Amino acid sequence: MRYTNFPLRVLLLLFSIGAAFAARAADTGPEAVVRATSDQVLVLIKEGKTYIKEDPDRFYRAVHDVLEPAVAFDAFARGVMGPFWREATPAQRTRFIETFKWGLLRTYSAALTEFSDGEVVVLDPDKPPRTPDRRDVRMEIRTSKGDVYPVVYAMAIDDQSRWRVRNLVVGGVNIGLTYQNQFKSAMRDPKHGGSMDRVIDGWATVVEAEKARTAAEVDGGNAG
Repeated sequence: MRYTNFPLRVLLLLFSIGAAFAARAADTGPEAVVRATSDQVLVLIKEGKTYIKEDPDRFYRAVHDVLEPAVAFDAFARGVMGPFWREATPAQRTRFIETFKWGLLRTYSAALTEFSDGEVVVLDPDKPPRTPDRRDVRMEIRTSKGDVYPVVYAMAIDDQSRWRVRNLVVGGVNIGLTYQNQFKSAMRDPKHGGSMDRVIDGWATVVEAEKARTAAEVDGGNAG
């Protein structure tokens, strides 16, 4: 097997698979939760391929139902806003959390259907956790071609004793930090005039622009 650079669709798939942790009691180890629910998500992917083109909203709802209890979207979004979180009003915070969540669901749900073969492997922890309420869970997506896509999920126990995803690192790339840099750049972009409302309103456009830039870099690298 060989480690390889992440195609964007695989990165998004990994987010969705890793985020699909069912709400469980805190005394259930996060690795066990991942193993138990990965099959559920793979079934969702398989079923989604049969109807997503005709009824994409149905697939969005199905993905939402899996992710909502399992991803700490509020904590994830707060990290993305970074220092601007303190400057935001409660209404702006709430609006960005919803915008961030639905942007992920609607923009990336279709990417789930790209996964057609291979296996999901949750690795045993290689060292004891530093704190009992936080854990990094390592996973690999292994394709039939021998490629291996590593990912690390940063998980924490919330106030309802559920293990939930707060961030992830893919191939050494911190996804939360990447989004944070995009938010910061958008706040400094003259076209937004420093308006947080404009940045929030245009968040989907910011993400799409970054995807296009990344795709262009990948295509350019392949051409070389």
